[in-house]
Amino acid sequence: MIKLSGSRFTDIMPDNLASQAETQAFAYAVGRQIEKLCAYSDAARTYAAIATMPEWLLDYMAVELRTPSYDENYSLKTKRALIQGSLLFYTQMGTPAAVNRIIETIFETGYIEEWYEYDGEPHHFRAYVGDGGEVGPGELEEFRRVLSSVKRLSSWLDDIITITTMDPDMVTFTGTMGKGYTSTPLPEAAVDYHLEDAIRAGGTFGTITQTAIPAAI
Repeated sequence: MIKLSGSRFTDIMPDNLASQAETQAFAYAVGRQIEKLCAYSDAARTYAAIATMPEWLLDYMAVELRTPSYDENYSLKTKRALIQGSLLFYTQMGTPAAVNRIIETIFETGYIEEWYEYDGEPHHFRAYVGDGGEVGPGELEEFRRVLSSVKRLSSWLDDIITITTMDPDMVTFTGTMGKGYTSTPLPEAAVDYHLEDAIRAGGTFGTITQTAIPAAI
């Protein structure tokens, strides 16, 4: 099959006509105009061109379609997925399936659990997020915003439960000890001062004798 863009009408003409210079020049001129027309028609597509649409145009499409939970700071992949699922979301709006679809599109993982699945109160639910990725305060706040924008007004969020998958490998704990000092307190010995007893004192005395000799005359 011959594509309209990139083809020339000389491709279907007899060789004696297609080989003429005038015919080839005319076919080239017509072919260039057809290529421009095809480019214009491709640029005019909207819903059928979301997969190839530039990012700046996706933001306008999100406004036109009122895409739920859309944020211009999302990645290009997330933007395309949200816009492509806009019409489907509105057909399922208010159902757990619609909420789960939005959660999976934005966070790639997560789901909601309805009240009868965990013995909660009617019209209440709780949400799970975090399995497979790191969840911080910023992600939790964004998760809460998304839930508020897509849940039913009559539904109430009880909890947001973060899921963390631990590495099954064995974890080894080691420790080191430094120098240590120990002290043992000794009992105090009782001191008994016998103040009323007699005290004996003794000493020794020594004498030195010195003889003075008169001086000679």
